[in-house]
Amino acid sequence: MTRLTLRLDFPSGSWLGDVSRRHPDATLRATETVAAAEGEVTALVVAGTDRAATVESLREHDRVRRLDVVDRTGPATRLRVVAPAPPPHAAAVREVGLPIEEPVAVRDGSATVEVVGERSRLTAFSRRLTGEGVTVEIEASDAGEEPVLTDAQRDLVLAAVAAGYYDTPRECTLTELAEARGLAKSTCSETLHRAEGRILRRFVESAWPIDREPSREVENATNPVDTEPTGPAAQES
Repeated sequence: MTRLTLRLDFPSGSWLGDVSRRHPDATLRATETVAAAEGEVTALVVAGTDRAATVESLREHDRVRRLDVVDRTGPATRLRVVAPAPPPHAAAVREVGLPIEEPVAVRDGSATVEVVGERSRLTAFSRRLTGEGVTVEIEASDAGEEPVLTDAQRDLVLAAVAAGYYDTPRECTLTELAEARGLAKSTCSETLHRAEGRILRRFVESAWPIDREPSREVENATNPVDTEPTGPAAQES
């Protein structure tokens, strides 16, 4: 399971995004959205300065069908907002089935949310949000997953780094590294190549959650029987 902290920038046309940008000192906390006969009902808490103007902007937004004030005592105003569609984050959560920590606090068009799930669900969540026009940025990641490398790959990569194999210019060639580790040159090259691929994929997936769907042409082109290894593991200086 992976935990991500995401920054969401809501698009123009979203009532959460539009109203919070119009009143940047206000905070709109969406605590829950449920489907009802009259539309998508969101429980919303408005905090900050000039709450009355913020509430009126919500009421006047063309994506809001109805707004009821539930409670205006204390430092915040509690609302019941009815809209034809759920907010983008709520729609994505519902479609993907991904738990999200609530409330989602939107301020000046942006919100920071915590999500936990399998990488495939996180990827689907991000893609669903992007499809709604939301800009998604990963602020932090805590991946509770298996190690990126096998023990053999890790030991070889550490030995290669220590020997200066990845320095520019290189302090150690592939042949020298293989001899020092007691490996055939081809085995050393293949092990490094696989390790480098895993490290690069993990870096890319951590920064930009994406689905990796190689085409048949790519799979055939990278068949080790038909091709020679590429990248750092295939070069010597």
